[in-house]
Amino acid sequence: MKEEQKLYRVTLRGMTHSTTGVVEGISYVVATGAEEAYQKVKKRLDDKNYGFSKDRELDKVELLASTYEYTDTKTLLYL
Repeated sequence: MKEEQKLYRVTLRGMTHSTTGVVEGISYVVATGAEEAYQKVKKRLDDKNYGFSKDRELDKVELLASTYEYTDTKTLLYL
């Protein structure tokens, strides 16, 4: 059986508005857990050296959907 995958919306403390490009502070991530979702976003931003370190801090992680058929989110994630 495959490990359950989940879709999360990761919101950081900063970089949530942009007039010229991609909003880096709000991301949609497929991961097995909330911490993994945040770490994926943080690693990319750290590697690219985007924003200030305080802007890369976590504000919230929201579970949006899951590959598990009987998920409590009421929304299935198809991969």
